[in-house]
Amino acid sequence: MSGVQVEIVAGALEAATREMVASLIRTAFSPNIKERADCSTALCDIEGRALSLMTNAPAHLGSTLRLVPELLKRFPLASLREGDAFLANDPYIVGVTHLNDCTVVVPVFAQAEPVGFAVAVAHHSDVGGRVPGSEAGDNTSIFQDGLRVPPVRIRAAGQLCGDMIELFLLNSRTPHFGEGDLMAQLASCERGVQRLGELFRRHGIAQTREYLDRIIDATEARLRARIREVLTEGVYEAEDWLDDNGVDGQPVRFVVRLTVRDGTIEFDCSDCPDQVESGKNVPLSHTLATAYFCLSAAVDPYAATNEGLYRTVRLIARPGSILNPLPPAAVGSRNTTSMVLADAMFNALGQAGPARAIAACGPGQGIILSGHDAQRSRYFVDYENFAGGQGARGHSDGLDVVQVNMSNTSNLPVESLEMEFPLRIERYEMIADSGGAGRFRGGLGAVRDVRVLCDKATVALRSARQRFAAGGLAGGRPGALGAFILNPDSTAERRLPSTGSSIPLARGDVLRVVTPGGGGFGDPRERDRERVRRDREQGKVSVESAAQVYRLDE
Repeated sequence: MSGVQVEIVAGALEAATREMVASLIRTAFSPNIKERADCSTALCDIEGRALSLMTNAPAHLGSTLRLVPELLKRFPLASLREGDAFLANDPYIVGVTHLNDCTVVVPVFAQAEPVGFAVAVAHHSDVGGRVPGSEAGDNTSIFQDGLRVPPVRIRAAGQLCGDMIELFLLNSRTPHFGEGDLMAQLASCERGVQRLGELFRRHGIAQTREYLDRIIDATEARLRARIREVLTEGVYEAEDWLDDNGVDGQPVRFVVRLTVRDGTIEFDCSDCPDQVESGKNVPLSHTLATAYFCLSAAVDPYAATNEGLYRTVRLIARPGSILNPLPPAAVGSRNTTSMVLADAMFNALGQAGPARAIAACGPGQGIILSGHDAQRSRYFVDYENFAGGQGARGHSDGLDVVQVNMSNTSNLPVESLEMEFPLRIERYEMIADSGGAGRFRGGLGAVRDVRVLCDKATVALRSARQRFAAGGLAGGRPGALGAFILNPDSTAERRLPSTGSSIPLARGDVLRVVTPGGGGFGDPRERDRERVRRDREQGKVSVESAAQVYRLDE
């Protein structure tokens, strides 16, 4: 078997999933997918092994782990037909991250035999539940999160199952987006069906399966070699804090114990607390995705994303803990929790491989604005995560205003937001001094003012780093904190909670979202003088900070 041929097949798989995600983004209806790219695509074999996964959101890295086995429990291979398609969204059944991550699965056939599956995961704007947007940190059970969908058939031998699709859309406040996004997912999967089917037809079923085994084994071998190269064997421990538990304001402490041994890593999260009575629990598949992302980013970001990656990571998370909750625990705001978990994991990895160390990050602050759009005579849901600042590394500054860790989605452009929703952006700028000072500066956070242009709107809020700042490393200082402020710079100004839902907003109200900055790396007094002057000239560091913190022009 030619190694060159194996590489060609591996390249074809990656190209296929990239084509799938491009198709999904270009044909989707909701801004959350067509603008923010909150979606992912994958190809799996009939055993459910990931052959290639193209993810814009690292949170989706674990979304296929249980998907195919659970699908086949309900629909055995022998019952599948060409043109079938299935829908699922329940994290406790198929392992997606939360109910908004609706997943479409289409079987792939070659020589009338099922040989794999094409998968498209997309965050739908609304799937019902207690609050608009179906995501609230203060939900107390998954039944409040929205409609739970086990694997169900939505297309049978090429014919859409109208009753199942109608049931799904009837539970959404935004069916005008939901239907278009669902059809975009089907179109995306058809690209995957075509590309994977071509490989099996060209090389034959037996030969292609040999290629797939080789590809997965090669990814595992590559990552094991890189782990041995960049991480020192041993046991390392790190901790970090989530601002609140979503119930009574108590903080949540995360402890991660990393073991590096024989080209593999183990994250032991046994000392993390029990599951909480809020939506801040993290389903096991999402916790695994966090571990996969941290390893890939720290060790080898260019390695293929397939089953071989999963083989190099072991995760220990107690059933019934906040990182492996039991139903009916709510999980809607799991991504906020995993942002802080990722910082703790990166901290431990940085101890094992100091050259790869990164200071803690300022995660995006999430809001869901909703209400009635009188101009369009329909309900609107604006789901957004406003970007914060990346932590600095030992060789470079953190990136300013960028989605970090488990969220890699784009910022929604101002023009798109104002065209789609009865909202207006009146301020959007980086915040001077918000990045932690250091020899290398933490990335800056931003401030964004959103004015409400409709009556009786509401907002749901979710966040991290409004109480516990992103910590610096090696003498670097922490980043600035985030905040939600209603009607800033007015007599009606008030600070909103870091977690909340159904907060009423009136026409003309302004919601200010302040995102946190990343931590700095190294002693600020050692920062290159020209870098400090450039930061001061660009407004990233104030005149006072340049003089007092960085000791410029002493």
